[in-house]
Amino acid sequence: MTGRASKPGRKVPSLAILGGGFTGAALAIHAASAARAPLAIDIVEPAERLGRGAAYGTVDPVHRINVPSHRMSLFADVPDHFTRWLFARGVLPDPASTDGRGDHYVSRAAFGAYVADSLDGALAQAGPEVVLRHRRARAVSVSRDGRGWRVALDGGERLAADAVALCTGHAAPALPCPVSAAARAHPGFVADPWRPDALVAVHRDAAVLVVGTGLTMLDVIASLDRIGHRGAVLAVSRHGLLARPQGAFPDGFDPFAGAPVPRTALDLLALLRRGLRQLDPDVGWQEVVDAFRFRLPPLWSALPPREQRRVQRRLLPFWEVHRFRAAPQPFALATAWRDGGRLTVLRAALVGLDADTALDAALDRPGTGVERRSFDAVVLCTGPANALRSDPLVRDVVDRGLAQPDGVGLGLAVDGESQLVDAHGRAEARLRAFGPLTRGSFGEMTGQPDIVRHVARTVPGLLEALADA
Repeated sequence: MTGRASKPGRKVPSLAILGGGFTGAALAIHAASAARAPLAIDIVEPAERLGRGAAYGTVDPVHRINVPSHRMSLFADVPDHFTRWLFARGVLPDPASTDGRGDHYVSRAAFGAYVADSLDGALAQAGPEVVLRHRRARAVSVSRDGRGWRVALDGGERLAADAVALCTGHAAPALPCPVSAAARAHPGFVADPWRPDALVAVHRDAAVLVVGTGLTMLDVIASLDRIGHRGAVLAVSRHGLLARPQGAFPDGFDPFAGAPVPRTALDLLALLRRGLRQLDPDVGWQEVVDAFRFRLPPLWSALPPREQRRVQRRLLPFWEVHRFRAAPQPFALATAWRDGGRLTVLRAALVGLDADTALDAALDRPGTGVERRSFDAVVLCTGPANALRSDPLVRDVVDRGLAQPDGVGLGLAVDGESQLVDAHGRAEARLRAFGPLTRGSFGEMTGQPDIVRHVARTVPGLLEALADA
């Protein structure tokens, strides 16, 4: 517990934050910073440390944030907040973390430590009337309790709160195909590449299959390189697309100001292409993508659900490799591995995995059919599962009618203030969701800058709703 109890007899409004990764910690930081009255915050998170989650809980130093430090501040009005923290803690200067532009791409572990430190700082600055308690448990259900809420925890405990915020982040990855018991027990099968000892059983000359070709694959390549791996690596995904490199980050660049509101998926694509056609020699496509992303929420909400689903089905994989770009260090390493023949990237889907002495993978290649290949190790980098199908808490709030799926089936429907929309279409001021769970409602809500801007904008309304509790 952080903070001290408020004056006896005073009813303190209470906020339960379900999920203590980056999104949950960011919400707690901004709620504590903006509070002007007593506030009790409970963060329900089974992990020992708050603010990390899967992405920032890694301890491998070669797993880097893919955005430079000056774009990763927890406070949009203090853009150098994280960079100053890095210098103050001696993380910088570090030649290995700084690119030719002078931008700093540090370890994800460093960012996780920054989030935790910022949470402590926000609570200390808020004073004794803002109290935070970390409950090391997992929330399994939410139900109404008079004008408030009751949260059931996996250990049997129940938590009462005036307001609840779902901040569960990305759902744990699911197996992409049938995997036999023998394959699951094989020492070379890595279902969780973020586990600290995930690659300990991968010997230096192992033939490795990486399933997924996004940013997690680049982290795995960096880890393999660090431990001296020298065998062949095959990376596969359904589209065979690799993350693109980062570019510059100019402020104020916006070719989409005054753009017409799209009504179809093709309109949205045409709008982005018009922005790209406005490029001049001093502007890269990365800057156009970032400007488009900043403008996306109102454009996305203007699309009918059927058109949003068309974007998800047809365009999302191509958008993501341009949106979720690679830090220069792992991008350069993967490029060198490909040029040297150590890394091969194929368009293929893993459709089955068995094991005897080796791991036997069935790969379905377009135009070729299914072929079987043997590997010493298989590492799954397929990304998060669908929360509506895999997260019991998300299923619970939908089953109770407290929430409904968003229009594309990625997560939960919320309004512009992150209020959950119930089964009857009503928004609930004291039941909200933040972060990746809301991506389907906003078009984009998985990157740290997007989450921070949205949390900072909506926290005053949440605190106002709590004041009326």
